Amino acid sequence: MAIALPVCGVLIAAGWRLWHDPTPYKLRDSPEVRVTVVPAKSPYPDVEPLARETERVIKVYVQRLLAGDAADLAAIGAPWYTGREEAARELISRHGAQAGEPVKAVVAEPVVDYLAYVSLRFADGSRQRIDLTRDKGVWWVQLGEGDPVRP
Repeated sequence: MAIALPVCGVLIAAGWRLWHDPTPYKLRDSPEVRVTVVPAKSPYPDVEPLARETERVIKVYVQRLLAGDAADLAAIGAPWYTGREEAARELISRHGAQAGEPVKAVVAEPVVDYLAYVSLRFADGSRQRIDLTRDKGVWWVQLGEGDPVRP
């Protein structure tokens, strides 16, 4: 009985987390993207878990970039930012074509735990930096104009 109670608690917590995913966006079946997410080299151990934690929003970003739909790309932008759709159109124009080839995403160690910096390296040698902000367990792309720490 003493062992069963903690085990039940862990199972309930894991089930709640799976059932109650706060992320309002999902990776779609198409277009298919090939994104490898890796942590930047760092002496600090928190970079590797950060890379895993931000992997979904990075892949969704590349997928929406490739799809070329500014409204869909803007939807993963931090909700408190303005001008997201216009910024999304510019990004699609600049980087959308490269998103169809393999992309390497290098997640850098942030100064604070709710920000992340990602260097996207496209197959043609071009690069793009995207900045991420976490609010209530959800990672958002800093897209448009706004304050990354506003939430």
